[in-house]
Amino acid sequence: MIVETSSFRVDAYEVNSARTLSSEFLLSRWLSPVLDGRCKWGGYTVSVGRYGSVGHRLVLYPPGISAPQRRWVRLWRGWMVSGLVGVLGLLITFGAVGASRLVIITACVTFYVFGTVVVARRAGPVRRQVLELTAARSHLAPDAGHALECGYLATLAATMTSADAALASGVSSPPEHEMVWWGVFTNAQEHLAAARNDR
Repeated sequence: MIVETSSFRVDAYEVNSARTLSSEFLLSRWLSPVLDGRCKWGGYTVSVGRYGSVGHRLVLYPPGISAPQRRWVRLWRGWMVSGLVGVLGLLITFGAVGASRLVIITACVTFYVFGTVVVARRAGPVRRQVLELTAARSHLAPDAGHALECGYLATLAATMTSADAALASGVSSPPEHEMVWWGVFTNAQEHLAAARNDR
């Protein structure tokens, strides 16, 4: 099929392809940060609490994790909130149509339990390989050990951020980026093992 205009002819297939690419681009642009996170290796957050406390949290996914795996693992790690949002949606929907209390409770419990099983199975064993390191320090009660731990997490995060920047600018290749990722991940594993042995 050919679409003709006064100035040019456009293949309808090309038009549909362009629309598809455009919608996929918009979908990936807006949903990708939610589904995939800002960094494919994990994430680093610093939060300020009450009384001058500062919390550091570093999450590291296993190197080489695929995008679908990462999405399922992220969903699993946030399932308590995501599942409750889904339950709330069911409550509102069933309440709006006037369903009985028994039906609403059954639907909500079924959704949450079934969703937990599905998300856990889809995330697979990878969900147990994710490393999470946390540390906190307080300006009111300075502690050298806590400060060192926070600095350690910041250093690992800075290493991965630099690797991301080098990959994005073309200075390093994907294999080189993954080597840095492996190094940080292994270092964090050894750090956690040493911390458990010291307890």
